Amino acid sequence: TTAANETFTIPTQNAGTFDADIEWGDGSTSSISAYNDSALTHTYAAPGDHRILIRGSFPNIYFNNGGDKLKVKRVENLGDVGWTDFAYAFFGCSNMTSFVAGDCDTSSVSNMERMFQSCKLLTTLDVSSFDTSSVTNMINMFYQSSSLTDIVGVEDFNIEAIQNANFLNKFLFNVTLPTARYDALLINWDAQEPFDGMKPDFGNSQYTAGGAAAAARANLISNDGWTITDGGTA
Repeated sequence: TTAANETFTIPTQNAGTFDADIEWGDGSTSSISAYNDSALTHTYAAPGDHRILIRGSFPNIYFNNGGDKLKVKRVENLGDVGWTDFAYAFFGCSNMTSFVAGDCDTSSVSNMERMFQSCKLLTTLDVSSFDTSSVTNMINMFYQSSSLTDIVGVEDFNIEAIQNANFLNKFLFNVTLPTARYDALLINWDAQEPFDGMKPDFGNSQYTAGGAAAAARANLISNDGWTITDGGTA
């Protein structure tokens, strides 16, 4: 916050059960029992940076390119609070400079559509602790987060729950992964049983010619019917 008596609201959507305590970083604590609980909004008497802690059951966050999206500076640890839905979670948090998933549990999350769309100040993300085995939708997941130079862990995403040809569209649009990371992604994703006919956009990421990554990419196209957009060979 930048002024006295400024508010911050943690936005959520009507999905899952809320039963949590929030420590607002100024000595205040609120109890939350519903997605539209008035206690999700807090007034800070003094301006400054505030570290918010959530404990209990808190199944989703939903900035969706609105609300107090510009006040979010970083996420230090998603934690284990019963996450079930990350659709549009941090969409538009364009002042967020750091995101570390930490010791989170995302095994019950079914939707990550536009989760990090337009997070334009993020340079790296660490999502290595993500369990995406239940995720059925990753449309625009990192779309237009154009400052990203690496996404640690994306190469290990489980994509087998995606059962719609459109649900990887614009996945990394206008993003560039390091070649080694993109190589690993192609190899690891090809080793799974991906849905046929998907059309992932891997931004400007480039792969190594003549090796395992190139073979995996070719197999995804010829065997699984994928249409891949990327930056070509390194």
